[in-house]
Amino acid sequence: MAGVAVVFLLLAVIFILEARKQREAAILEKEAAIGKVDSQKEGVQASLLALREDLISLDATLDGGFIALSGLDGGVNALEIEFKNLQFGLGQCRTPLAYVEQFERGAIPLIHRVCEAVDGMRDAGAEPSIILEGHTDDRPFLGTSGECGVRNGVAQVSFENNVRASAARAQEVFFTIRSQLRDAGYELDCLDANFVVSGRGQTAPRSGTTGSDPSNRRLVIRVRGDLRL
Repeated sequence: MAGVAVVFLLLAVIFILEARKQREAAILEKEAAIGKVDSQKEGVQASLLALREDLISLDATLDGGFIALSGLDGGVNALEIEFKNLQFGLGQCRTPLAYVEQFERGAIPLIHRVCEAVDGMRDAGAEPSIILEGHTDDRPFLGTSGECGVRNGVAQVSFENNVRASAARAQEVFFTIRSQLRDAGYELDCLDANFVVSGRGQTAPRSGTTGSDPSNRRLVIRVRGDLRL
């Protein structure tokens, strides 16, 4: 009986030691994961802060009328770049001529800086994304416009038409930017590999505005770094 008791005691000790070993391994794994996430977060924030400073300088060289930037508070992992004064005429979705001229001056340096930030976030282990978003106010788009891809200009489908119009405008601006990069290898490759074009319609009004506020008709580039857990 004493021998059996010793065997059971040894098994218990082995079980306890193995359980402790597994707990310690789990703790180390968790600490490593936390360290990885912290490193990604620091890399994302450093890249976005550098991007914001670079774009402030770029806008100043373009007379301060090209882009506006969101703030970056603690914990924020995205920067919103809005094109200033980019207004489309009623029923129109082609890039306004005045903004084509802005892109002739600003497209390459803008995309170059955005792509450098994306490279920095990817190097930090995060998953970056670049989204060109079109937005509208919530007033009905009641006209018909083959240029904007809308149809059935009646109130019942105004939501759908706003989404279509915002997407068409975002696509048009994307192609306008891309046309300025035809001889820019790095910037063109980055644009094609990373950019997503999205039409948000009236679903994301500016904070503090009503849905009908005309300032909600805007185009923005959202540069984001998501953490890989």
